[in-house]
Amino acid sequence: MSTGSAASSDMPEKPLPKIVVIMGAGSSADFGVPILRGIFKNHEAAAYLNRDSTLHEWLQRVFWAPRGHSAATSDRSPTIEEMLTIIRDWQKEDTDAPDLRNVDDIRRRLYVLIYHAVYLNKSSNKAHLNGLIDTLRRSFSEITWASFNWDCIFESSYWYNSGTLHTGTRSNPHLVIHLDGWRDGFRKNTYLKLHGSVNWWRVNGSPTYLKWASDGDLAAKWKELEEGRTADRPIILEPSAYKYEDPIYSEILEPQWEEFSRRLVEADCVLVLGYSVPDNDPHARCKLLMSFQVNQNCRWAVVDPGAEAILKYERLLGLQRLVTFEQSVAGFGVNLEDNLRTAFPNVEIKSKPAPPAPAPASLGGPAGGSKS
Repeated sequence: MSTGSAASSDMPEKPLPKIVVIMGAGSSADFGVPILRGIFKNHEAAAYLNRDSTLHEWLQRVFWAPRGHSAATSDRSPTIEEMLTIIRDWQKEDTDAPDLRNVDDIRRRLYVLIYHAVYLNKSSNKAHLNGLIDTLRRSFSEITWASFNWDCIFESSYWYNSGTLHTGTRSNPHLVIHLDGWRDGFRKNTYLKLHGSVNWWRVNGSPTYLKWASDGDLAAKWKELEEGRTADRPIILEPSAYKYEDPIYSEILEPQWEEFSRRLVEADCVLVLGYSVPDNDPHARCKLLMSFQVNQNCRWAVVDPGAEAILKYERLLGLQRLVTFEQSVAGFGVNLEDNLRTAFPNVEIKSKPAPPAPAPASLGGPAGGSKS
């Protein structure tokens, strides 16, 4: 007959929980990436706009001047997403307005401006995400990183955090779609870039990853697009209310959304970083609210410096399974482990291991031993 202690030792270990991390513009703001409303005032975007007189003149004539604004006050005028939505609405009226005759060219120029704003001179060196990547890796069996951003901040942080260059152990997180050139990593960390990325391109018809590193060809490809010298296109959904009518969604990105929905329903925890559930993205709103209704054992946490976003989540999700942090991602990371324990009392957040103790001083000279 077995003893109680022996029986307990034969009990299988409880599997580690699963988490979905949802990243919006606020998750990149601490790295200098602008939010949509302020994009025209970003230094790199403003520099591009000063060079592209065609785009500048069109924006001034069509959107800013009729509202009493200019580039200097563009944050108080329609965002790029609202502009492109208005254009699509306008096109549905089947009007022959002169401002619509070159709208495909304007849309291309706006994409190039966004690339300048979210990519040029942006770096993950501040390492605001590194601690989170490490802590979640210790504490969860499955981490799903679901991003609504076009920038490369998270994958840059993940790449440098995944190993060392000299051992050749660095990798990207796992993808559920195929990209030529992507160094796919372990399935424990899965990356869903739901709206596409500035460094995901359709090259000669094939979905392709263009490295953001200095030896990559991402900048050259965007320069080709800026100058109208390529038929290749970035894999990014148009920032408008019509984004899911874009063929890129149905042809390339849709499997990510199916996985996003499944993982939200199976998650033990959901951590939202700087994502405000925009009213003009009902597709994303549907996924989040549906999973909250279905997966009633899941705990949610929202990190956002904006009181308006916090209040929206509290209204939509209530307070029984939701903890909110009205602060930036960088601020949340200052007391990361304690904050995660507050957010998710249903899981064990494992502390960072203590560094190994220094070896005792050796005797017999610097080589660690005396001659025999």
